[in-house]
Amino acid sequence: MAKSKKASARVTAAKQSQAATSASARNKAGLQAIAKAAGQQTAGQQFEKTRARAIQSHIQARGQRKQAKRDSR
Repeated sequence: MAKSKKASARVTAAKQSQAATSASARNKAGLQAIAKAAGQQTAGQQFEKTRARAIQSHIQARGQRKQAKRDSR
């Protein structure tokens, strides 16, 4: 399809397409960084929930081992 006379008569800024592609690349990189940070934050929150449970389980198991030692005497 041929360009219209209006479009061909317009003057575009030098390096306009290059600036547009670099801006879109920066935008994409920024969005990827945001998504990565959000994923890490979610993983951290999940570990915070399970960390307390894991610590409590270790404490409980230690107590059970001590009790078993006392019972065996």
